[in-house]
Amino acid sequence: SFTLSRLECGRLSASTRLVSKTIKKGRARKETILNEVRECVDRFANAYVFSAATMRNSALKDVRAKLKESRLYFGRNKLIAASLGRSPSDEYADGLSDVANRMLGGEHGVIFSDLDAASIRKCFDESQVPEFARAGFAATRVVTLDHGPLDFPHSMEPYLRKLGLPTRLMSGTVTLLSDHRICREGEELSAEQAKLLQLLDIKMAVFKLTLVCRWTKGGDFEDFGE
Repeated sequence: SFTLSRLECGRLSASTRLVSKTIKKGRARKETILNEVRECVDRFANAYVFSAATMRNSALKDVRAKLKESRLYFGRNKLIAASLGRSPSDEYADGLSDVANRMLGGEHGVIFSDLDAASIRKCFDESQVPEFARAGFAATRVVTLDHGPLDFPHSMEPYLRKLGLPTRLMSGTVTLLSDHRICREGEELSAEQAKLLQLLDIKMAVFKLTLVCRWTKGGDFEDFGE
């Protein structure tokens, strides 16, 4: 057996209080989101589920700004789905379980809005921007580099070699020793290939939001099949 000193007991008590306080804050935040989502259902005429390709927070922020009279949620989808109700027996309003189940799996969000689908699509179309591809993305074209000097600081030469380029410092200049193909069209990019394309300022991906479905107050549901 062992005993704790008064100081150790005090630390343990303080730690327990901190954990308890954190749990309470987490529960309170979940309750706040749940109530906010249900207030949106009451306030707005439509709920749109959308999918996201090549998600970027800065680009999504621009979409939020354009739809400032609406309410957009992205993330915490399980909690939002629970707020809406995932089955007809517990849905907050008729038909919302269809919305909730479309949000689960993959990168999805929901927009509560009084705008029609055409207006939401127009906003999405205007918000598309080129982005750097990430690992796992299928390359859209062949990218090759010719041997010779490369426009990189000499300090980057070891890093470029680590990424797979056959380089060497020659007279203080980063030099590619032979022609090198970074990727083929249709090839799934590795993390190293994706980083090289970023360093070369080559953007193959596109930030794009696509409508998945719409729920309208009264229970009408439309699957866009996009």
